Amino acid sequence: MQDNIIQIMPAAGWVAVFEEEGEEIAQSLVCFALVESAMTRQVRPMVASGAQVGFADTLPGFLRIEELSAFEDEEEEEEDDEDEEDEEEQ
Repeated sequence: MQDNIIQIMPAAGWVAVFEEEGEEIAQSLVCFALVESAMTRQVRPMVASGAQVGFADTLPGFLRIEELSAFEDEEEEEEDDEDEEDEEEQ
């Protein structure tokens, strides 16, 4: 069954989060696509991979999408937690 893209919308400030070697990494979204498939419609995230653009939710390690600011906040919290653990061990 082929997916038909009905409409695309900007995705500035949004990222796809992937798990790679036990760590979460973020990749900027190119757009959101309104996709029709088998008589259903859904909004799906799209990312660039080299010279091609594809659906993020079909790539290996895909976890979720979220706003870039929220992802950056989570990273800062994890770094702070790691720093506190290092200080406690000393």
